Amino acid sequence: MSLFSMAWRGLMARRAQTLITAAVVMIGLSVTLAVLLLSSGARQGIERASEPFGLLIGSKGSANQLVFNTIFLMDKPLANLSYAYYERLAADPEIRTAVPFALGDQYRGRRLVGTTPAFFGLSARPADPPYFKLREGRLFDQPFEAVVGAEVAARDGLRIGDTFVSEHGVAASAEPDEHGEHPYTVVGILERLHAPSDQGIYVSMESYWQSHDHGADEAAAGGEAHVVENAVGGGEAHADESPEDEAAHGVTAILVKPNSYIGLMKLYQQTNAGEEAQAVLPGQTLAMLFDMMGSGEQALRGIGWVLLGMAGLTVCLSLYSSAVERRRSVAILRSLGAGRRQVMAIVLLESALMTGLGCALGVLGAYGLAAALAGYARSHVSIALPLGFDWSSIGLAALVLAAGIVSGLAPAIGAYRTETARHLSPS
Repeated sequence: MSLFSMAWRGLMARRAQTLITAAVVMIGLSVTLAVLLLSSGARQGIERASEPFGLLIGSKGSANQLVFNTIFLMDKPLANLSYAYYERLAADPEIRTAVPFALGDQYRGRRLVGTTPAFFGLSARPADPPYFKLREGRLFDQPFEAVVGAEVAARDGLRIGDTFVSEHGVAASAEPDEHGEHPYTVVGILERLHAPSDQGIYVSMESYWQSHDHGADEAAAGGEAHVVENAVGGGEAHADESPEDEAAHGVTAILVKPNSYIGLMKLYQQTNAGEEAQAVLPGQTLAMLFDMMGSGEQALRGIGWVLLGMAGLTVCLSLYSSAVERRRSVAILRSLGAGRRQVMAIVLLESALMTGLGCALGVLGAYGLAAALAGYARSHVSIALPLGFDWSSIGLAALVLAAGIVSGLAPAIGAYRTETARHLSPS
């Protein structure tokens, strides 16, 4: 019989102890690896979701709230800025793109975003293709037409030509305040991006204002709000809103992309120095978010390492207890011709097999746990958490396996030193 077979039979002879020890190794490794996988995936997913967004301008208040409400469609919106403020930015020749947003309504918990068609032409860099693409239909060009995200279409069953009524507020209510006199018609569905935009419903600014009875007559006659985009081959700044619209219409946030980095920083400083609005660079807010995530990641990773330490100790105690119980068996093996090194090798093989089983289950458990949490994040906030194969996970598993084998050294040395005559003599 080979040494491997003898080691395996030894483990099977005490299945409960073996499985408990392997389970401790599995839990420790699963937690540690899942934290590493999710933290890396979360960073990639959040960065991907914020790619097309540049400088955000909104009313004074929480910068985090402005970013989370506008980009991630979470949290409550800040107070509105005047539409005239947006028009001043749109008319500025130093600004390439200015896109307004109006938020505060929802349909079945899905945020309505009042904006302009230029929103769908946004990209991370000027030379890049548009971030948003239509899967079906077209963009809105009339009041009360809507373009819905892929998740909205999938979960709420909205199709081209379907109608729905929005509700006031950012969360679904048992007694909704519906805008029943202004139903929306779905005219387009976006491709799935695994980003918060999948959860959004996009409508024209005029539709949003009319549903709130803000200047309905003027907005209906005034046509679409404009966005100025002085890109290569683009148009020049123009204004077509009436004075009544300027007084009545407000915007929750404005996405601004100046022509140059110098212009960006100048606008950022000027806006924050004033009393009317604040300017926020999403990258700075996300960096603080990553710092907070890093603190939580370190805490969870610390818990994982503690569990792995306990697993190593459990392996050591399990093998030591087994060695004490099997001294007579070891002595019999020695008397049948097994050398000290062979006996020691059997104990080390048991340690390797027990730890290896825990590591294999731990890697599978880590990817399973990470996939479950990533699926939850994708379905609730539509942020994709990439979970590609990572060689570092194999490296960590190998490190744990090596630590498990080292933990078996003390019991193996004890078996090596077992005195045959002493344990074969009748007690």
